[in-house]
Amino acid sequence: MFQTTLFLLAWYSLTTTLFQAVQSDVFLSDCKSFFHDAASFIQTFIGWTIDAGQSVAQISTKIPNAIIAGMGYWLLPILIVGICVAGTGILVILTEIKVIGLYKKNCWDVITLLMILTSAAVIIYFGEAIKKALSVNLLLLFLLLQGVYVGIRCYLESWLEKRRY
Repeated sequence: MFQTTLFLLAWYSLTTTLFQAVQSDVFLSDCKSFFHDAASFIQTFIGWTIDAGQSVAQISTKIPNAIIAGMGYWLLPILIVGICVAGTGILVILTEIKVIGLYKKNCWDVITLLMILTSAAVIIYFGEAIKKALSVNLLLLFLLLQGVYVGIRCYLESWLEKRRY
């Protein structure tokens, strides 16, 4: 019964906070700019990767056989881009697995749920005042708050384990 009540309370809090976020122009504009900046970073990274692949493809101009040089010109960029994209993807996946593991180990409880809902509600409801005081993206601020919270919880968990509490 307690778990059901807690789940319903969390669901209600989350939905009302998200509905308020949709109505907040400041928070919506910060979300748009956050994802726009992330997309332009990804596009820049892919552009650098393609440029690197094309630079490496210039090696094929030194091959005397035209057919092999043509194959090398296309295979080298594909290989370089594939390695860079796959390496980045694997790094992101491994980082996500590590963060999710730490989160489940140290922060999978009611306190974390309350922290997430409270910080989201404060950032959404007081977004305009926060933007006047701090020139920071609200979604980035929310993610930073969660990162600091998880860091503090991990530190406290390890500190308590060392002292056998």
